[in-house]
Amino acid sequence: MKKISAFFISLFLFCTFLSAEIMADRKLNYSLDIPEGFNVVQADEEHNSYHFEHPNIPVQFILKVYEKENSSSFDILETAMTKLGAKASYDQVSWESLACTVSSFDMKLAGTDYSGWAECAPLEKENHFVSVICFANKEQAPACQQFMISLLNSLTVSTQTSENPGLFMAYAFPKTGNKKITLNIGKQKISSTIDSSDEEASQFLVDLEFGVLKLYAKHPLWKEAWQRYYRLVFRDNYGRLSQVSDDIYTKLFPVCLKERKDDPKTEYVTRLLAWTQGFQYERRQTSTSSDLTPPVMAVCGDGNDCDSRSLLLCCIMQKSGIDSILLISREFSHALCAFDIDGMGQRFDTAYGSYLMCETTAPVTPGMIAADHQDRSKWIVVD
Repeated sequence: MKKISAFFISLFLFCTFLSAEIMADRKLNYSLDIPEGFNVVQADEEHNSYHFEHPNIPVQFILKVYEKENSSSFDILETAMTKLGAKASYDQVSWESLACTVSSFDMKLAGTDYSGWAECAPLEKENHFVSVICFANKEQAPACQQFMISLLNSLTVSTQTSENPGLFMAYAFPKTGNKKITLNIGKQKISSTIDSSDEEASQFLVDLEFGVLKLYAKHPLWKEAWQRYYRLVFRDNYGRLSQVSDDIYTKLFPVCLKERKDDPKTEYVTRLLAWTQGFQYERRQTSTSSDLTPPVMAVCGDGNDCDSRSLLLCCIMQKSGIDSILLISREFSHALCAFDIDGMGQRFDTAYGSYLMCETTAPVTPGMIAADHQDRSKWIVVD
C-alpha cells in the first residue's frame, strides 16, 4: 500500500485498496486507479465524499457518491458544477450502454482560478451515481491535462466497464464500425474484427499514460507508476481485443484439446506463444512518446517488442480463462508474461499462485527464459 494517509484508510470503511493506489468500493462496485502519491485533505463521515490533492503535481480531485431518484448523470453533474460556481460545458456519453456525462470547466475557489475536467456515471445500485471532479490552477492546467484525464479515465463502475476502455476513451473515440482482420496462428486461419477506431485510440491511450509515467521517473513510487501504466494499457486493450480473443479461442482451443487431451491449456499457450515469437520486431526510438506498440496494433501487424507481445498474450489468456501476470524489469530492459498452467521450467511464485514464465521474443517453449534473467528480485509483477 502506498502513501495514502492513515486517516483516509481508517475512514474508508467500505472500501478496499488493491495494488498500487486503486480505490475500490466493494459495496457500490466502483473503483478509481489514481496516479501515485495523492493525499486526502477532506472526507465526510458517510464515506460518500472525498477531496484529494497531490503534493508534487498541482492537481486536486473531488470524488462524490450521490443517491437521487428520477435523476441522470447530467442532472447530478450540472448541479455539482453549479454549487461550485463553475462555468462548464457538458457532453453526454454512452459508455458500455451507460448514460454518462463529461464536462470541462473553469471556476474560482477561495480566490484562485481553476480549470479542469469532470465526469459522472450511474452505479449499479439503483438511483446511485459517482462523480469525479479534477482540477488544477488555471495557469498550470494545460500542462496537467494528461494527468487529469488519465485519472478520470481510470474510473470503473461495473464489471463490464472494468473490462473495457475508460469513459474518457469512449468520449474521445466513439465506436465507428468493424474492421476485419485475419490472423494466421500455426496452420489455423482465424477471421475476426476490431473497431475501426481501435488502433488510433489505443495509441492515444499509450501516449497519454506514458505522459503520466514520465512524471514519476525520479519519484520514490516509480515502480508503482510502472505497474499502473501497464495496468491501464492492459485494460484498454483487453476490451478492444475481446472479440479477437474469443475468435482465437473458438477456433484454436478445440484443436489443442484434440492434440493434448490431458492438458489443452498448456498446448494453447504454447501455440500462441510461438505465434507472437514470429512477430515483426520493432522498438520505436523516441524521447517524446512511448515506444510501446499497443497490443491491438500488434495484432494488426505493426512492429512490436517484448512488452507489446506479453501484454497481448495476457489479454488473450485472461479472456480465455487462463490467469496471467505481466513481468517487467528495469534492470533487464525486458518484459515477460507468465501463466497459471502446468509445465516444466522457470516459474514465478506470487501470493496468488505459481506462474509459468514465457519469453515472447525468442523461439523457445513455455518455461524457458534467458539464464541472465532468472533473478526474481529484478522483476516487477503487474497482475
